[in-house]
Amino acid sequence: MTVARHDFAKSKIMKNKKIIAGIFIIVGLFGLLYLTGKNKVSNPQNEIVKVNSQQENAGNKLIASEKLYDFGAISMKDGLVRKVFKVSNPGEQDINLEKISTSCMCTVVYIIEQDGNKKGPYGMPGHGIVPKANEIIKIGEMRDIEVVYDPNAHGPAGVGMINRLVYLEDSNGNKLQFEIKANVTP
Repeated sequence: MTVARHDFAKSKIMKNKKIIAGIFIIVGLFGLLYLTGKNKVSNPQNEIVKVNSQQENAGNKLIASEKLYDFGAISMKDGLVRKVFKVSNPGEQDINLEKISTSCMCTVVYIIEQDGNKKGPYGMPGHGIVPKANEIIKIGEMRDIEVVYDPNAHGPAGVGMINRLVYLEDSNGNKLQFEIKANVTP
């Protein structure tokens, strides 16, 4: 009789383990479905943003003829590299360039003002203070946006291909993005 109870208890424990394992699998599947569905929901929103951005191109926003620059091979021993992007306001009203930020602490940005002075640096949020730009770009005006990349910022582990982004945002929420690339060598 003791053996029968022992087998019954063992059977019940095994059954409970299977139920618990089944619950974990179901919860895991629901979690996976949730995350997959969440990504699918965000894609249509991105498409809507793209459509709206195309419609706004004719409106009042900053534009740039060049948004990507590849430095090619750069050496850590040569130090900082710089690229100037030009932005213009072809719209019908002044634009307040409110925010400038970067995707990495190794990259900073300066606004070169009409009088030649530099305003900045603007960097990665969370790595020091990123001040508001609040640069008014009048109708028909241009500004130079200087991007400075430091190939030494990540130390010896920072060799290889890099992609860094620069984000400009005006007070109406319009965004403009620049990208720099390089192959960092020692």
